[in-house]
Amino acid sequence: MNLPQDLSMIPLGRLNGALVKLGIAPVSLKSAAVSTIYHQIQNGAITLDDVKQSAVFDINAKQATDDFNHQAVALLSTSVSSLQDRTDANTDALMELSADNKSIDARLGTIAESMIRNARLADSKIDRLSEQLKSATHTDISTAVNQAVSEAFRAFKQVNSIEVIEEIAQSLPTTQLARAGDIFPETFYRSGDDVIDFADMIVMTWGDPEAPAIVDDYVFNPEHLHQALIALDDPLPENTWLAGERGTGKTEFVSQISARLGRKLYRVNFDEAMERADFIGANIIENGSVVWKAGVLAQAIQHQGSIILLDEVGFARAQSLAVLHSVCERSPHRAVVIAETGGRIPVSSFVAFFACDNSNGHGDTSGNFAGVREQNTAFLDRFGFSLRFEYLPADQETGLITKRSGLSFDKAEILVRFANIAREKAQAGLLTQPPSLRQLFAWARAIQKGLPVRVAYQNTIVNKFPADVQAELDAIYALQINEGFFK
Repeated sequence: MNLPQDLSMIPLGRLNGALVKLGIAPVSLKSAAVSTIYHQIQNGAITLDDVKQSAVFDINAKQATDDFNHQAVALLSTSVSSLQDRTDANTDALMELSADNKSIDARLGTIAESMIRNARLADSKIDRLSEQLKSATHTDISTAVNQAVSEAFRAFKQVNSIEVIEEIAQSLPTTQLARAGDIFPETFYRSGDDVIDFADMIVMTWGDPEAPAIVDDYVFNPEHLHQALIALDDPLPENTWLAGERGTGKTEFVSQISARLGRKLYRVNFDEAMERADFIGANIIENGSVVWKAGVLAQAIQHQGSIILLDEVGFARAQSLAVLHSVCERSPHRAVVIAETGGRIPVSSFVAFFACDNSNGHGDTSGNFAGVREQNTAFLDRFGFSLRFEYLPADQETGLITKRSGLSFDKAEILVRFANIAREKAQAGLLTQPPSLRQLFAWARAIQKGLPVRVAYQNTIVNKFPADVQAELDAIYALQINEGFFK
């Protein structure tokens, strides 16, 4: 049984009836209703038969139209994906139908031809469409298909031509379900005496054409990855805070999750000078008129399934972050209100927030990160999970440097040993901050390209630190680096 597929065949009104029965507010987006009920069935709160027998609940048409401006594209994507899933899943079933079902084949062929002729959206992907329901007639199948297509296109076709619809459909992501073990390189870790293996965890992939590129050699912390995938496994995701020293892979962690799940990544880089208008939007003069132009955050929250990275959030001023309270709230009503226009932009389903900072949100007590602010408790409370990032184990860090730079493993191992001693001294307060992994990459590449090890050390390490710590670094260099070995 393909539960998401079975649910997608049920009319939205009946799905909303099931939501009301569960005490959950009805929705106007069918994909959101399917996802929510899927999780409720998985949790044992309701059965598929209960859903099918639920009373139809007709959500207010005007509200659906108002919400459409922000959800039409997402609904269109889900409908196309749902139709494709039903086509693929039932090809075998259609071939098994006997000659007694020829009339059914003819009816389904008529439906497919009508969809291609009137919508020109399905293209050659919809060759044949069937569904064999245990408790429904074949007329019910036709009705369900027609209702899903009509609901997706009714309002959209009023304001867009077929050509526009076709262009949008080609650029939309297509969601699929997959095993975590088929997407991520390592899906197990130890917790006490137990070995946790989440390879069979079902995750949703989006196939967004604007997702980041995959970096094959990125090393995931499996425990952090497991927690992040749990955070993302909901139409209303949990927000996640990533804390740790610079160069521990926080930003790349979010980027590579986005890459492997095929989700578009929006990165908002905060600094002391950033104003609210810089990331939300502002009025500008265009062709002699004042118009409001959306910033990166206002654009990102409208892109269904996107991941938004609030990078170096500890440097942002409190007044700049105040607007994030409403969009980071784990609520179906999360949205941002545009002061200049009075308009309201809701956050699309499956949009997830990650925040990266050198601290855990409570400021920097080491003195190594000047300018990092303590965050408002109300803002921190909107992040359900907080992950602490550390440097890679020495053997993994050495292997990564060797792979990225081409430097031999034994030489890279010496650079890592130098860095780890410096990191220990930084923790003891003898250094303001230790060399980062990025600096080790640069040092190794310079050596591999023929630069003398001491010159490369000066250019990539020492010159980046205050003069008062050079003596400490030079002492570590003298003890750990045999220059003759590198010649």
